[in-house]
Amino acid sequence: MLLAANGLIIQNAKALRNQPTHAEIILWGHLSKGNIFGTKFRRQHPISTYIADFYCHSAGLVIEVDGSIHDLPEVLQNDIERQLYLESLGLKVIRFKNEEIFNNLENVLEKINQNIKQSEQAALQVGSPFRGRGGLAKRIIPCLDVKDGRTVKGVNFVDLRDAGDPVELAWNYSNQGADELVFLDITATHERRKTMVELVKAVARNINIPFTIGGGINEIADADALLNAGADKISINSAAVRNPALIDELAKAFGVQFVVIAVDTRNNNGKNIVHLNGGRIATEKETFNWILEAESRGAGEILLTSMDHDGTKAGFDCGFLKTINDAVHIPVIASGGAGSVQHFVGVFEEANVDAALAASVFHYGEILIPDLKDVLRSKGIEVRTVSNVANA
Repeated sequence: MLLAANGLIIQNAKALRNQPTHAEIILWGHLSKGNIFGTKFRRQHPISTYIADFYCHSAGLVIEVDGSIHDLPEVLQNDIERQLYLESLGLKVIRFKNEEIFNNLENVLEKINQNIKQSEQAALQVGSPFRGRGGLAKRIIPCLDVKDGRTVKGVNFVDLRDAGDPVELAWNYSNQGADELVFLDITATHERRKTMVELVKAVARNINIPFTIGGGINEIADADALLNAGADKISINSAAVRNPALIDELAKAFGVQFVVIAVDTRNNNGKNIVHLNGGRIATEKETFNWILEAESRGAGEILLTSMDHDGTKAGFDCGFLKTINDAVHIPVIASGGAGSVQHFVGVFEEANVDAALAASVFHYGEILIPDLKDVLRSKGIEVRTVSNVANA
């Protein structure tokens, strides 16, 4: 399903975020702390033609807080119609009266927690397209490298060329049926955190698919700012290599499901070695051992890029990806080398990874996501079905 919203709905949601009720303020004080429920909520979030008071994508959960106006027959009827519509999209809707939040907050929080747990159990049974290793549906993930507010693309971060506005591209990919997005901010400035936070806020207002943000995250405060701005997950690379304990700290502070470890690998004399700075600086860490350590410390997902393949459009490094995927118990995202639809077919069939990521083939229209998913389905590879409800 695709939960796209038009521009007017998005602007209305933005205005409502600045006018919360007292009950909403109280509840948001708990929902905004992702480590309590182990998942991420968004406030006044647009879904198709509606605006949800609170929305959790990973749990497929909408929470509505109702004042006395909702007792009026005409408003109550609209609430019923809206709930039926949201449920037709596969979302779970739970409602609370203001009085429940004021007088029975503990019961409210327990009910929310129970619904999240039920969602997690259901995902384990049927295979979640967004979370967890071995989900039935494979994910297609466009990656956007962002420099000074623009999407850029080169080979190994060299010879960068402009690829468009990141928010516009994100909206377009959301409508095409991308399953997730990854943003890597490569801006070289002391204002990096502020720039990233503004980007995250803009993206969160415009899309309803999960997205990960990476680049320049060196401490808990960096991650906290980005997650609070609306990112679903954060990605760290060189900071984790230099300070592996940062993985433990992030997992403890936010939960493993929010922590993606990006690994750039290059083959040196027959060994896959972890590299930094876009593959230009070799470390002493063997990639296989580093990924196992990252998992043991609390990584929730591995984004593995073969720098030997990156930008070549010659195909993914399926052999090494399979080695890693067979060894870990968390999702693996394949990156580096996508140049054709067949390359995606190959990495799913040969390496059985959970997701495949690419950049330029999507940015420049060489591969359209709906066409890619059609081919994957024809090969018996399950992918998320998209039905555009923006105009429903």
